Amino acid sequence: MQIFLILFAVTLGFTMWGRKKFRRVYDEELQNTIGSKITGAELARKILESKGITNIEIVKGKGILPDFYDPAKRRLTLSPQHFGGSSYSGLGVAAHEAGHIIQHVDGHRPLLWRVSAVKATVFLSLPVIAAGIFLIIMPGMKATGLALLALGWPLIAITNLITMPIEMDASERAKKRLGQLKVFKNLDERVGIERVIDAAGANYIDGVFTALSWIRSIVPNLFR
Repeated sequence: MQIFLILFAVTLGFTMWGRKKFRRVYDEELQNTIGSKITGAELARKILESKGITNIEIVKGKGILPDFYDPAKRRLTLSPQHFGGSSYSGLGVAAHEAGHIIQHVDGHRPLLWRVSAVKATVFLSLPVIAAGIFLIIMPGMKATGLALLALGWPLIAITNLITMPIEMDASERAKKRLGQLKVFKNLDERVGIERVIDAAGANYIDGVFTALSWIRSIVPNLFR
């Protein structure tokens, strides 16, 4: 049991680090807007067209995975603030997701593992955490609940941590294409957006927090 608790603490630390890294950069660049007023959807389309990719649907999304590329449907979904917004943060997230599309077109097979891992961690994390907490408060079930949390969270987190090289690769592909486009009016715009692109890969490490964020978005008073 001790080894599972240690593993739990280590993976919890990694997920908190990933969330903190992404949120810090995202919040810092959220107030900055690109001079050209290009939107996230438009930037993603420009990145794809620079690669000769024209058969991808880009839609405004909602739900538990608002920013996500689905290779099976050849569809890029962007949250409303990223789809139609012009902040550095929205543009960075849109560009990062476009990087995953480039991976798909280039035949980067690990992308398919990434898609499965993200869906599994996000959709399974809440049931695991909820079941663990429920068992802890049940008489005589505390040890079982702790064991479920100690084993479940690490398995979920490790599954997503393995995808980090895929995320980094997507960011690099997006930045390479972005550097060929004439969308920046100054160096500050490019640096700010690329900061978000680099940080975006950490966004799905913390599947449980992604799910909680979604719940908070549909029930705004729940966490007040």
